[in-house]
Parts: sequence; structure tokens; C-alpha cells
Amino acid sequence: MNAPPPELDAALHLRHSRRYAVLLLLALLAHTYVKWRLGTLPELLWGCNVASFCILAGLWLQSPRAVAVGFLWHVCIGDPAYLAEVIRSGHTGWSSVLVHSLPAVAGFFYLRRTGLPRGAPYLALAMFIALVPLSHYLTPTPLNINLAHQRLGFVTAWFPGNWSYRVAFSAGMLLVLLVGDALLALILKRPPAAGPSQSS
Repeated sequence: MNAPPPELDAALHLRHSRRYAVLLLLALLAHTYVKWRLGTLPELLWGCNVASFCILAGLWLQSPRAVAVGFLWHVCIGDPAYLAEVIRSGHTGWSSVLVHSLPAVAGFFYLRRTGLPRGAPYLALAMFIALVPLSHYLTPTPLNINLAHQRLGFVTAWFPGNWSYRVAFSAGMLLVLLVGDALLALILKRPPAAGPSQSS
């Protein structure tokens, strides 16, 4: 069976990407409604929710880099942390299940076609670093959004200083993102290198 023409293939990819984007938008709206009803709207600043928006925007605007940033965050950091918390607490909400599963699935299928761009781990870390001060000043202390109010105990035990903790925590997170990026690139591949430009 012959492959579809490149123009048709690109049009189908765009259509599928935007369907995924609409699905993610509906999931995020439902999650926002649940948080509003519970009185926990500040939790929308968690890195996972911001990463989901990155994926949504990347799908709609056809930006593999934006999708890759959100996808790597979900797969390497956010979703494992979410699962650990579910196991620890023994409960979760239906909207949380949606926003911790659909974005990663949508990102995977999109990047399977485009490839996993290089540099996404650094941008994912930069996203988190930018969210920490925002979370510190804009969210209630008890929620500890993005660990902005209370440090991780096992990291503090080794690095009690303010800046030593920040550097160690960021370095550890970057290492996880880089390893995840390298392993996922084996499955998703990298985007094809751009050919040399031809002068007229």
C-alpha cells in the first residue's frame, strides 16, 4: 500500500494533533473546575499542569519543542512523583488521573512522528526553576506547590545550605531529565538534521 503524499500526511498529522489538543483542553478545564470546587486552584501551578499546557500549546501550534518539554517533564518527573504520592496517600481524583495520563500519551504519539528534539531537558528544568519563585509568592504554604515552601528531607540532609540545596536539587533533576531524554530518544528518535542551505 502506497504512503499518502507528504501534503496529505502533514494535513492528517495536524488534524490529529489538534484533536489531541482539544481533548487535553477539556481535561484541563475539568481539572480546573474540580480544583475550584475544592478550593485548591493554586495547585494548577504544579509543574505537571504547566507541562500539560506546554503539550497542549505545542500540539495546536505544531511545536515539537514545546511538546517535548511537557512530555519529558511528565514522564521523567511529574508522573512518577504523582504515582508515588498516590501510593503513599492511597487516593486521588478522577481529574488528576486524566491530567497525569492523557498529556504523556498525546505527547508520545506526536513525538513519535516528529522525533524528540534536543535541548528539551534543559528547557524542562528552566520551566521548573521559573515556577518555584512564582509558587513561593503566589500559593499557600501548606500546599507546598513545586516544593517552594518545604524542602525534600533527604536532599536537605546532605545539602543543608540554601544554595547548596538548590544546586544539588537542580542537578539531580537535570540528571533524571537527561537520562530520560536519552532513553526515550531510542524509541522516538531525533528529528532529521536540516540539510545544508542552498544559495540562489
